[in-house]
Amino acid sequence: MSELFTQAERARLDRLRIHRRRRMPGERHGDWRTARYGAGGLFADHRHYAPGDDLRYVDWNVYGRLGEMVVKRFEAEENLNLLLCVDRSLSMDGAKSRRARRVAAALGYIALAHMDHVRLAWLPSPTTAPVHVFRGRDGGTKLLEELARVPEGGMTDHARDLKPVISSTRQRSVAVLISDFYDPQTAVAGLGRLRARRFDVAALHVMDVADLDLPRGASVRALDRETGQAIDVDVTPELIDSLHEAWRRRAYLMERWCIQREILYQRVDVGLSLWETLSDMLARGVVAGVGA
Repeated sequence: MSELFTQAERARLDRLRIHRRRRMPGERHGDWRTARYGAGGLFADHRHYAPGDDLRYVDWNVYGRLGEMVVKRFEAEENLNLLLCVDRSLSMDGAKSRRARRVAAALGYIALAHMDHVRLAWLPSPTTAPVHVFRGRDGGTKLLEELARVPEGGMTDHARDLKPVISSTRQRSVAVLISDFYDPQTAVAGLGRLRARRFDVAALHVMDVADLDLPRGASVRALDRETGQAIDVDVTPELIDSLHEAWRRRAYLMERWCIQREILYQRVDVGLSLWETLSDMLARGVVAGVGA
């Protein structure tokens, strides 16, 4: 665990938990809860008293104020199922890969610390297994080891790579896709598949402005990181401006597409610290302070 987090960092993570943003039919706002009602868990609402109801759950305060017999209903909390989909394609090599894995490790660690279940899916998968399952606090060590162990490799095709992941994940889950969205077309197809299967989806767009660093005034041979295709270009101010505009526009279009489909979109700038990223997630509701 020391490769990704220090002891002090883990202590900070212990104060957070994963939070559901969207509710499914029959569910209420809050953390992951069941639609079952009973005598334990979190208070949900009232219903009118019916003969045979347990008098222990009559709300006598309401009866005293309004003269109405109502019964308290409760929702029980369930473990949350967190699906982490981490892009390991060659375009992620370098700072983007480390930040993606740190973010995945942080979210996974938070979930496991609260006895939630975590599934990790590499995109593309380096093995025939579409997902790896981790449970309990002991699972945190194995999760971090897995995130540190697997190298970058392969080409981006989220639509293809997510198909077996979705098929093997039966439980309703919070699904977090962490990627540079190198191929926006397959990215939106993959996110759409997650959304169609009723996952609560977050898209974390890892961005590194260093991808656009080119020596002004030079003639260079640029290589596509995934295909190896080469192109010779003259690095003019106009070219640099055009690249920056295309870079910003791709992020804008991804964000707009996600918002229209109730998918949380967040940019993860590798130039910012992990804690600034997590603070943004706190503001957006991906994670929450314990007790929040």
